Amino acid sequence: MRKPYRLVPGLAVLFLCLTLAPAAGAAPAEPRIERIAQVGRLWGFVRYLHPYLAYRDVDWDAALVRALPAVADAPSPEAYAAAVQTMLDALGDPVTRVLPPEKTTPPPATAADGAKPTVVRTLEGGAVLYDAGAVDKLGIEEVFAGFGPMTRTLAEAPAVIIDLRGATETSGFYVRYVLDEVQGFLVRAPARAPTERYLLHSGYRPQDGSTSGSYWSGFVSLAATTFTPAAGSSATPRRVVFLVGPETLLPPLALALQAAGAASLVSVGPLTEERAVTSRVLELGEGVRVRVRVGEILPLPGWPGLHADVEVPAGQDEATLLATALAEARRPPAPPEAAAPLPALPEAVFRPDATYPEMLEPDLAHRRLAVIRAWNVIHFFYPYLHLLDDWDAVLPEFLARMETAASGQDYALTIQEMMARVADGHTSVAGHPALLAFFGDSGLPLEIRWVEGAAVVTRILHEDARAAGIQIGDAILAVDGEPTAARMERFRKYTTGSTAAFVQQRLCRSLTRGAAGSIAVLSLQGVDGKVRETRLERRRRPAAPPADPSPAVRILPGNIGYMDLTRLELPEVPAAFDTVKDTRGLVLDMRGYPNGTAWAIAPRINTRGARVGAQFRRSQVMALSAEEGEAGFYFAQPLPPLPTGTALYTRPTVMLIDDRAISQSEHSGLFFEAAAGTRFIGTPTAGANGDVTSFSLPGGLVVYFTGHDVRHADGGQLQRKGLTPHVEIAPTRAGLHAGTDEVLARALEDIQQTPAREAGTQETPTP
Repeated sequence: MRKPYRLVPGLAVLFLCLTLAPAAGAAPAEPRIERIAQVGRLWGFVRYLHPYLAYRDVDWDAALVRALPAVADAPSPEAYAAAVQTMLDALGDPVTRVLPPEKTTPPPATAADGAKPTVVRTLEGGAVLYDAGAVDKLGIEEVFAGFGPMTRTLAEAPAVIIDLRGATETSGFYVRYVLDEVQGFLVRAPARAPTERYLLHSGYRPQDGSTSGSYWSGFVSLAATTFTPAAGSSATPRRVVFLVGPETLLPPLALALQAAGAASLVSVGPLTEERAVTSRVLELGEGVRVRVRVGEILPLPGWPGLHADVEVPAGQDEATLLATALAEARRPPAPPEAAAPLPALPEAVFRPDATYPEMLEPDLAHRRLAVIRAWNVIHFFYPYLHLLDDWDAVLPEFLARMETAASGQDYALTIQEMMARVADGHTSVAGHPALLAFFGDSGLPLEIRWVEGAAVVTRILHEDARAAGIQIGDAILAVDGEPTAARMERFRKYTTGSTAAFVQQRLCRSLTRGAAGSIAVLSLQGVDGKVRETRLERRRRPAAPPADPSPAVRILPGNIGYMDLTRLELPEVPAAFDTVKDTRGLVLDMRGYPNGTAWAIAPRINTRGARVGAQFRRSQVMALSAEEGEAGFYFAQPLPPLPTGTALYTRPTVMLIDDRAISQSEHSGLFFEAAAGTRFIGTPTAGANGDVTSFSLPGGLVVYFTGHDVRHADGGQLQRKGLTPHVEIAPTRAGLHAGTDEVLARALEDIQQTPAREAGTQETPTP
């Protein structure tokens, strides 16, 4: 599961601490494997959230590959940290770095006389010192009790020093809050702060081919903050000095006043960009922590960029620091010197991941890269991550498996098995010749489905099979001498599906596969119980089954309309409804895959006046808001309107379903149930819907996965459940052999038994 992010209050930086540890309860991995896994998680975080990788030519794959041997073999936490730093060095970003070990912060010292710290005090010459750190040492009630006098003092002072050395990543919330509350009393004229931009991935843009998901990536820039004087403030210019330390988080106000020429920054030691940009700190275990930049400051006209006006060497005593700040405060305010405009930041450019097609037998480093890349894509972008088993545990498990997967086939099958953990009928792996060699590149011209506990021939797709004596309804007991149950079990760990029934059907579909030109030996049991053997060559034959001689749209006995949605084409929809307009009910046969007709059918049966056909959510990967990133992007998909002049079909509708109905088939069902309360007859569908996308892996592998979380119009779950039939009925071997469509017969009976069910009164399906 994704880890929750902890928001640590800061002044300008959204500082978040992310622990990249395995989930509670997961078996601990070998230390070296766990280190590789931690660095792999870090690599993925940087890959999708560090702005440099959106436009700079950084070989981030190579950085990981080079670092992993040292990470794996590190003899100490210090060596582990050094190996991680070598990977981060590839970015050329001083903000993104391994942090020094955390220091234990002693509790604030209490004054010898018991005096409490003072937030605001007046210095020599009338200048006022505001100590942000003192807010953390006082109770908030005490701070607000003196809030009125404090703001008056700040507003009237001829010069102000804001000591921000106590405003750090570990400061309490009220340090930032109180400073926000008083900032209007520090401003004498409007001032604008520079702003930041962040990467945002709205779903996963496919690495191979196209998608219907409209997924995208790019930068999001925040509106700049403008500061204005508090009501009644003096308009007389004055200088504000911000005293900052090595751990200070710079507030936007400091940069705004500096850019306007109304403030100076006095820095103890160098002032680095780390103090101003948004970053996150990631825990890698063994005490190793990494800061990762996730934002970039946009150029502000007239401002030369982040800089200190005065730098004081570290180690100076308090008196010297205060004297330096006072001297700067007494310097008359003046317009900022004209600065050469900063160059615009480059735009984001989509860069597909390297596929390394020549690496059919990748070395260990690139096998590790494959596992890490695959794990991160699913971790960040798979919208149904919450429905998977422990995905966190998958990373160390398959990193360890890759240690011995030396051959091309071992590598490809290990990836295949890893992706089978993404239990989804859309998940598939392609592109490596070893996969075809293992699973077989040719099958037999048969449709095989799981019926009554057996792998059963349900359609014959070529006369060769009929000539070999194969009959519809035959159960396949063995293939090439291997019992069907054993053969299916051998391939099960490589087979994925949203439901157990769909996995079983996938295993049936590939049951007879083997090498092209080989002879398949089938042990068959007929519906009469007799067992026989037949042989048939595996070779490529025309993929399309024989044409169904019956019309795709017709009137069945009892004046019931019928549409075969696996054959009906979109341009044929108007004529189809003309054919069935006077029927007493309509059967929509969705036992297969449709041709994009739901968008034309749904408005013609929308007797409920429904506006929404389905709910969508996709992963939204962003650093700006952890909450929005975790929630994802939601939208409701509207049903199309009824074309002008088109009649509404108002009679009851039923839809025939089984596990061959997947994706768009199921989406059609969502539309029909929302529009007309369509009843489902048959067995549950595949339970996999949501605009497929893809990513690439070394060796030319391409992995396809679901990119959208699609739900019923009322928000009910579809994935891993499928459309649930109102009337559950499955075909039998005897019925198939006799040519009887038992599911259709039950649907006709359902319509005939409910003559009073009119449009808009059909029962609402249970999601």
